[in-house]
Amino acid sequence: MLSAGELFCVYLSYGIPSFVIYMLTFFIIFRYRKTFNSSFFQLYLFDGALNLLTYFNNYFKTRLPGIACHDCLLGSFYRSIGNTFLMDIFMLMNFHMAYVQYAVTTLVSLNRLSVIVKYTLVEPIWQKYTWIAILLIFCLPFINTRVVLNYDSKLEYLPTSDTYSITSEMPINDVFSICIPFMVAFTVISVVVNIVSVFIIRNLKTQIKNKAETNFIIITCITCVVQLCGTSLSFIRVKYAGTPAAVKLASFIPFISDGLSLVQPWLLICISHVVREKIIGLIYPKKQQPHVKSVVIPRSTTLN
Repeated sequence: MLSAGELFCVYLSYGIPSFVIYMLTFFIIFRYRKTFNSSFFQLYLFDGALNLLTYFNNYFKTRLPGIACHDCLLGSFYRSIGNTFLMDIFMLMNFHMAYVQYAVTTLVSLNRLSVIVKYTLVEPIWQKYTWIAILLIFCLPFINTRVVLNYDSKLEYLPTSDTYSITSEMPINDVFSICIPFMVAFTVISVVVNIVSVFIIRNLKTQIKNKAETNFIIITCITCVVQLCGTSLSFIRVKYAGTPAAVKLASFIPFISDGLSLVQPWLLICISHVVREKIIGLIYPKKQQPHVKSVVIPRSTTLN
């Protein structure tokens, strides 16, 4: 079994490259916004920003305290904020972003299906109103997750491991009694929508398949698989809490959470050759060839 420090290094080994690729794709989409002017890329930007918020909140809430010792600088930092409202925010967002991520993943699946079916009608609507859908997705879960603020979240020192943990006295069912059914319902919707999208794509004529952005369907389907894994593990964790199987499977949840947060940019650069070429061109810019003026040599009049 890996130590806390070794496990943290594993997290960093894929977290840092994923963050860099996220930043590169964000930059490329903004820089060439006319090329990437579609609702899919709008959703990608919103989804990516929320995914990174989830990812970094996990670090501040769980992973950094797990390697912070009492006498180190990191431990001193956490003690300085241990009695502040930040502890409540970290705990709140830990549950809140589960709603947000699963809802946005389902929204992307619905976007792809609707664009395939009626591109000319729905694409302008998506581009105009996507931000409203994202705002609602981010705000509405507070109806349930605000219950976290009814309990004090605190920083707890664990002397046996010389690390820290952010804990709360909140009964886990106060959130999960609604969150788990929500995750299951939205995952089922995502699976059904993606199956329908794949079926439609398979039955389209070859000439139309490219216009239907088949590659983006692949991205949403793979993300949906990660979503399905996360839902399954979370359901087992709550349904069979305390059993050896649940404890074992719970160790995989951080990786599934990271997968849902970080898989999108990798899929995008692997599947979209346009994005890939733009990034390669950004990293390895082509040298401009020197402009050579053509010289016209007049014909000799003596040869006429």
